[in-house]
Amino acid sequence: MSTKGSANSAKRRRSLATRQDIVEATIACFIEIGYFRTTTTEIAKKAAVTRGAVQHYFPTTNHVLEASIEYLQDTWLKAYFDAIKNTPPGRDSIDFAVDNLWKFVNDPLYVAWQELVAASRTNVELREIIEPAAARYEQARREVVRTSYPEFREADQAKFSRNREMLQFLLEGMSFSILTYDAEKRVQSQLEGLKEVLHQSWEPETSEHKIELKSK
Repeated sequence: MSTKGSANSAKRRRSLATRQDIVEATIACFIEIGYFRTTTTEIAKKAAVTRGAVQHYFPTTNHVLEASIEYLQDTWLKAYFDAIKNTPPGRDSIDFAVDNLWKFVNDPLYVAWQELVAASRTNVELREIIEPAAARYEQARREVVRTSYPEFREADQAKFSRNREMLQFLLEGMSFSILTYDAEKRVQSQLEGLKEVLHQSWEPETSEHKIELKSK
């Protein structure tokens, strides 16, 4: 490669790194100060770049917002999928599914997403961005679970869909709750209860060995 080509390649890498720094700084602002206080100035400060640099990569607020949503969704989904793929050998797959999703609905990236969803309730312009993004996110999450637990889906597709959504809705709701006493104990009690409900739901299939609960 020529000296000029090497220089151009290094410049592109720096440019991509700066762009990612800005996106990650934007997400950090959503988490730390909320959507409505996130401005170009705050993003620039967090990313340690100038306001001009932010505007160079993202000319409008919508540009940086859309890029940040795409990044946080893709990053969250990959980490979630990787965690399922790496279920510890011998671990009960239902128990792991509950514990793993609880971990991920409390992940900072998911907190950032929920901050945007909440803000979109009273902001029409933001809602126009959030609604299609939410549709893509929902579809992608559904596919991750379908791909990760084929034996459950094949055993009873309707039950699989119902249980998947019950798990999602309950854990998301729990993650929003403000618990003023014995928080850890109360959360753990609910997680164990949910595992029990799911085990009972799949008992006919597990007793007939249509589903193996222990990961290999």
